[in-house]
Amino acid sequence: MTAVGLGLIVIGIGIGIGKIGGSAVDAMARQPEMAGKIQSAMLIAAGMVEGAGLFAIVIAFIS
Repeated sequence: MTAVGLGLIVIGIGIGIGKIGGSAVDAMARQPEMAGKIQSAMLIAAGMVEGAGLFAIVIAFIS
């Protein structure tokens, strides 16, 4: 049961970070002058997704 939960968590993390990265690249292609600000926001958002995923993995191991 834990393996299924961990698999779903990892899939969710991958989808979340993929959407963040794809949207950031799309935004940078539309407005290249804003690339620095977009990249900073993207890294912060990816870190939050990663943190939430790690929290979920810890909870899955505990239960």
